[in-house]
Parts: sequence; C-alpha cells; structure tokens
Amino acid sequence: MKPFFSIIIPTLNEEVCLPKLLTGLERQKDKDFEVVIVDSNSKDKTKEVALSFNKLPLRFFNTGKHNVSHQRNYGAKKAKGKFLIFLDADSNISPNFTKNIKTVILRKKGLVFIPYVIPNSRDSQAKIIFRFVNFLVETSHSIGRPFSTGGTMIWEKNLFHLVGGFDERLYLAEDHNIVQKAYQWGVRAKFSPSIKYKFSLRRFKKEGELAVLYKYLLATAHFLIKGDIKKKIFEYQMGGEAYREMEAKKHLPLNKLLEERLKKVKNFFQTYLKEI
Repeated sequence: MKPFFSIIIPTLNEEVCLPKLLTGLERQKDKDFEVVIVDSNSKDKTKEVALSFNKLPLRFFNTGKHNVSHQRNYGAKKAKGKFLIFLDADSNISPNFTKNIKTVILRKKGLVFIPYVIPNSRDSQAKIIFRFVNFLVETSHSIGRPFSTGGTMIWEKNLFHLVGGFDERLYLAEDHNIVQKAYQWGVRAKFSPSIKYKFSLRRFKKEGELAVLYKYLLATAHFLIKGDIKKKIFEYQMGGEAYREMEAKKHLPLNKLLEERLKKVKNFFQTYLKEI
C-alpha cells in the first residue's frame, strides 16, 4: 500500500542537524509516510547518519547537484505518497506533526498547505518576530500575492507536478514562487496555524540577526517589486557545513550596523521603485 505522505528532505552536509529531524519522524503518532532524502554530494557523514535510522521507511538519493529546488523536484519524482511534505534538514517537528497535517487535509479538502512557523528558541524577541512573519504570510494569501513561511510546505502530488514544481533557475524565493504558481492555476494555498514546525535559528546565530533580517527583507522586497530572483543579490550559503566553517565576522556597534542596513534597504527601494 502506498503511503499517504512522502516527506522530502534536501540535504548538504547535515550530519549534525539531520538526526534531530529524523528522530522527530520516528516519534510521529501517524506513521503513514515514507522519507525521501535527496543529497547533493555531502562531504560529511550525512548518508551514514540517515541510513542509521533503519526503523524509518527511508530512501536516500544523491543527485550530485547543489540546487535545493532540484533536490526537492527530484524527491517529488521519486515519491510514492499522495501528498508531499517538504522539510528542511534543520527543522524540528512535534510528534503530532503528520497527524495534524492529515486532519487538516481531510477537513479542509485543500491541495496546498502552508504551516505556521515558530523559532526553535525560547527567546521572546524571536517569538515576536515570527508571529509577525506568520501574520504577513497569512495576510498575503488574502490579497492575491501569496507568500510562504519557507521551504516547509505540503502539496498534493499531482498538482505539484502540474505547476512544474520548484523553479530551479531561481537563486532565492523559490518557495514564494511556487505558491504563486498554484494561485495562478486557481488554487489558493491554505495557511494552517494548527500545523507547526520549528525553524532553525542557526543562520541568525552565525551571521547575526540584523544581517539575516536584512537579507530576508531585501529578498522579499525584490520579489514584490521585481519578481523572481534569478540572480545573486547577496551571499546565501546552503548546507550545514557553511555554519561550521564560516569565519566569524567582526560586527559594528549595534546602532552603526542598524544604520548601515537601513540605508541599504532604503537605497534598494529607491532604485527599484523608479523602474516600476
């Protein structure tokens, strides 16, 4: 019998974070799923770690291509489930994750679902920021410019293939792009607060909160004003190894750094608004 879900996880040097996610999958109350890991030539022990979870119905593939959209699309082609759950390797989930998703699907009869994202931290400021992010995403679906909370989302498999999957040409914001493609096909993604996942703050901790928030703001602004992000607009490293090898940068005093970031954002809007 085919599983209800295919859980697709793209990886690149994720030997540290992946075990936490796979342990979370082992503890699911609803186990009607398979796990499809699509690696892109990891140099660490990602494969060995993944295959050690032999209690999971897990298949491991290596595409050898450093492109997260390609990895997700490849996983979708290999998937046997009716619905696809895309998860990042550094995300964390509760034991009710798949159970809650199935309940929402059966009740709401939808084809695309966007989960509620929470930080994997008890920091009060992080919680406030993420509540605001969820509010923006939920609002975007009511004004015809739907966003996503990230790469974690749930798709009915046939629709995913019908819209062409993730656009492998994009540098960033491929998650926003595919949600808008569904909207153009007449399918509105359902934002579902009852489906929650924990977002890793490792990028925030390594690069600095202001630096990462600036990048996300810049990417969102570019997507809104200019459309798809096909070219590099800033450095955005992928994979777990980047956070172990990235050299610590010297930071300016907080007020100077904030001033610098805001100036760049202002310049960005001024430049692109002139081109509309």
